[in-house]
Amino acid sequence: MKRLFLLLGLAAVMAVAAAGSALAGPNGNKLQCFSGTTDGGIYGGTCTVTKTGVATLDNTDGNTNGDYSGVYLQNSNLDGKKLNTVNQLAFDYTGTPTNGSPRISLPLDTNGDGATDVYAFISAYWCNDGAGHVDAINDPTCMIFVGSQITGYANWKAFLAAYPTATVGADALPFIIADDVGSWTVSNVQLGKGPAGA
Repeated sequence: MKRLFLLLGLAAVMAVAAAGSALAGPNGNKLQCFSGTTDGGIYGGTCTVTKTGVATLDNTDGNTNGDYSGVYLQNSNLDGKKLNTVNQLAFDYTGTPTNGSPRISLPLDTNGDGATDVYAFISAYWCNDGAGHVDAINDPTCMIFVGSQITGYANWKAFLAAYPTATVGADALPFIIADDVGSWTVSNVQLGKGPAGA
């Protein structure tokens, strides 16, 4: 995962979204975009989403500071959930995955105080069925990384064994992000809820 430093700013963005800021649209659990271009910082990258819930994450503008783009569900039902009760973490994609893009970023509370301590990362490069589908829960070959660790957990079961008391951070939303150069579509996003439209 090349530019994990971007997550510091993105965690703040997602926390604001979780609090119900203007980032939220009036469309329930439907897909919401964020990107370096629209977040008002120095980064590039764009996200667009269709009415049918297909997002295009485009990081090909050549911004010298880097690019990021991604999606989240405004009304995720994962806040504060124990990891062993999470039953949907999946998405479909097109485009060639890189080491860390696109990926699910899942906030983790590891000490029980409700605040996010670290993120788990589920990248399409390390978790896919060969046909553009990422399913962290049900794919036994899905590698899951936590923080800046280089060696990941072999699958969701191994990840749960390493974090038996962890919950999803209640102060931030899970999201899908791409922060490498490239362009992808993301659809059928399941971050605690079923596939979401726009």
